[in-house]
Amino acid sequence: MMSMSYQAAMREPLLELQQERDAIAGWQDRGDRAALELLLRSHARQAWSQAARYTDNPVHLEDLAAEGMIGLMRAATNFDRAQEVRFSTYSAWWVMNGVSSALARIKAVIDIPSRTYLDAQLGKLSDDERILVKQAVQGTVALDYGIGDDEDYAPRDLLVSDDLGPEELVSERSRSAMLTRMLAEALEPLTCEEAEVIRRRKLSAEPEPFCSIATELGVSESRLRQVEKRALMRLRRNLVDRGFSRSVLS
Repeated sequence: MMSMSYQAAMREPLLELQQERDAIAGWQDRGDRAALELLLRSHARQAWSQAARYTDNPVHLEDLAAEGMIGLMRAATNFDRAQEVRFSTYSAWWVMNGVSSALARIKAVIDIPSRTYLDAQLGKLSDDERILVKQAVQGTVALDYGIGDDEDYAPRDLLVSDDLGPEELVSERSRSAMLTRMLAEALEPLTCEEAEVIRRRKLSAEPEPFCSIATELGVSESRLRQVEKRALMRLRRNLVDRGFSRSVLS
């Protein structure tokens, strides 16, 4: 595929209507590459102008303009000569489609759909989605960016995770094991009936109702309530003796 610099594209003269039609006919009817090149050179400014709408990065600009030239080639192949319209009018959509489709692929470090990238540019995404797209395009996160700035977010905040780190996981598991052991030791002095009520009423994910426990243990509900009250008092005392804070147990 031919390539042209921006300066060369801007200097290339535009074709007259009949010259334009002859070039299209030469390409479509005879596969005349010279005719196609003439047509592309005269409209290359379209590709560069469309590319310049999306970036001022010289490397990206050249890549996007190349995609726009591909759009021009497709327009030349598909142009309907029966329609009374200039080639530049018809090719505008093909150029825009080629540039916009390549935009996300060229600019983003992480592949994202071009439609998503354009929606982010046009403000059609939520703040969180827009931030993620921006990070995909930038490819880097400045940890000190946003301090003292008027930006609506700080990229360093994206690095904050609610998950526990390795040391925190070990510490949490150790703490959980210790609490489980201390609770088991505090339950040992209780009677079997008291320990059973505590486990089923206070230590179960879904506490069982008094009626079902009372029926199973063969006691009245009022009797079971007294057992629970006494068991809780003894359990609290046993836990305090093992170092638990009274404020935690209240």
